[in-house]
Amino acid sequence: MAVIAVAVMIFLFSAQEGEDSAMLSQGVTEWVLRLLVPGYADFTVAQKLAYLERAGLVVRKLAHFTEFALLAAALSVHLHYIMANFRRIAPTAWAVATLYAGTDELHQMFVGGRGPAIRDVAIDSAGALTGALVGIGVILLWRRVRQRNGNRLA
Repeated sequence: MAVIAVAVMIFLFSAQEGEDSAMLSQGVTEWVLRLLVPGYADFTVAQKLAYLERAGLVVRKLAHFTEFALLAAALSVHLHYIMANFRRIAPTAWAVATLYAGTDELHQMFVGGRGPAIRDVAIDSAGALTGALVGIGVILLWRRVRQRNGNRLA
């Protein structure tokens, strides 16, 4: 269910028209700036716009990275239950998430004000690699906890 939920979330974000996506990104970026930049609320409009322009790109790319990290982590956990070869879980999760990143960019070709970007696939793929490794870490941690507790946590 987690894999499907994250995939649907990614699809829905990508289905947003360019203007709607930009407004959402700007809102998130403003929230981050208020949280991280002391005195941001007191800045002039020009200062806020300058910060928004610089930080907006970073926030959008971090969102790409994070979405696909979540997808690959969820895939890793799911694959743990259906794959016999533990060593293939992370590469498979990374590959599937990266393939989904490519189809996500193709999907954006059909959304007004959006378009595909190879750079985004690269960022998504890096997020997927990170998420796949985190997923493996979660699996190993879960195994250790179960082993320590004598498999009482089925």
